[in-house]
Amino acid sequence: MTGSYDFDDLDERGAEPDWRNMIYEVFNPENSVGVACNRDGEIVGMHITDDACENGETWLSAEILRTARLAHLKSRVGLRAEMEYNGTRPYTIDSFDLPTEAAYRAMELAEFGSAGS
Repeated sequence: MTGSYDFDDLDERGAEPDWRNMIYEVFNPENSVGVACNRDGEIVGMHITDDACENGETWLSAEILRTARLAHLKSRVGLRAEMEYNGTRPYTIDSFDLPTEAAYRAMELAEFGSAGS
């Protein structure tokens, strides 16, 4: 399965999620920069519009970095969800310092404001 994963409905279809092929995407509010990470937090895709390139190298590099950081964190939330789904004990999950979905959403809100994706 590719595309963003909705953490609110782990098994809506009744089937186990395909964790190994999960992709976590984040776009800036203007949808001019986007980054996709795999389950391991590695960048597997990037989206940059022509308009984003017109904002200059300094702006673009900062936007890529903050979007990539959020995409990596989103993949870490996915790892937490996978561990919870598999029945890993909460204290073990906490020992990995994985963010919760609420913590991720707060980080995204801090970066992008209410228009974040």
